Amino acid sequence: MAYALGVIRSDTSEMESCDETATTERGDDLQAIKRRRRLFLYLGTAVLVFGFVFAVIGLAQNWLNESNSYRIIGGYCAIMATFMSVFQVMEHLTAFTDPDIQSRIIRILVMVPLYAVTSWLAMTYQSLATVLDLVRDSYESYAIYTFFSLMMGLLGGTDTLIRELMAEENQTFKHPWPFGPLKPFGFTPTTLHRIRISILQFMVLKPLCGVIIIILDAEDKYKNPNSIFDPKYGYVYLTVIYNISITLALYGLMYFYISTRDLLKEHKPFMKFVCIKGVLFLSYWQSFLLAILGAAGVLPEFKNVGWKDRTAGLQDFLICCEMLLFAIAHKFVFGAHEYSQRVSVESTPLPIARSDMWKNLVLTLKHEDVRDDFKDAWTFQRFS
Repeated sequence: MAYALGVIRSDTSEMESCDETATTERGDDLQAIKRRRRLFLYLGTAVLVFGFVFAVIGLAQNWLNESNSYRIIGGYCAIMATFMSVFQVMEHLTAFTDPDIQSRIIRILVMVPLYAVTSWLAMTYQSLATVLDLVRDSYESYAIYTFFSLMMGLLGGTDTLIRELMAEENQTFKHPWPFGPLKPFGFTPTTLHRIRISILQFMVLKPLCGVIIIILDAEDKYKNPNSIFDPKYGYVYLTVIYNISITLALYGLMYFYISTRDLLKEHKPFMKFVCIKGVLFLSYWQSFLLAILGAAGVLPEFKNVGWKDRTAGLQDFLICCEMLLFAIAHKFVFGAHEYSQRVSVESTPLPIARSDMWKNLVLTLKHEDVRDDFKDAWTFQRFS
């Protein structure tokens, strides 16, 4: 009896010791995250102050002129957008409490620095613009898929969403414009599959169009500088194909948002959708509008800037500036504050495997989910 009591007391003391150790580890995790967040805040503030001071000195010393003003201003915006996005990525990596969701958020955040840097390089070195545009446009299609994947992750995955749909039988939704007069649709597993297909097709077709553009541009068969609607060049046909593809992808996202907005209400999907759609609008429709204005002779000449293609140069400059605004918006829409709050003394400690920022980055770079989505889409198509 005495032996049994001794064993119980020993087990109890060991459990108390483990609880104290866990509490200490949770406190250490919280302090480490707070230190890193302060470091990122100080570094970000220092970069912004330095950029502002540099801009003031540049204006005072007349460093800006027509030949370099676009490169300097665009470069400043690109650097600021890149630093802000990198800091946001690092914040997520240091508070990696939800790897499935945060890995997708990080992939979306990467879109801003990638757009900003490639646009500035394309504006500065226009001979590389076609290749750089391929990189930027390929990531654009990947970002749309990642956003869809993020929304699916927030809903708990495909199986959870299908169970939710089965629990809400006979629920119908109104079609988006201009298909409103049509009979309301139901959100079924087949509907979800079609939405996935509409997004995946753009993810494949967009890079393929980029490769074709490089080939045509090398043969001087892509775009007539005097007429963008010349049927002897490939610009018209690729524009039509691209418009059909991206329209299918965006309408797929719209149908998904309409069907799941009540389930996603707590995650505020509307602003996330606006951020993604805003980048897509600026990356394509803005360039299309500039091409029309350039063909109509409305745009300035930019004689001293050194741009071979003024519409492409202006488009790249505008993207550099606009990415700074999106970097600021992403801070509020895709911020890490929610996840860092989970690492507190009262909550579950951050697992050892998730406390290493670089290992978290490696996990984010893995893309088994993309492979699985393609596999699921193909399997559904063949056997359902």
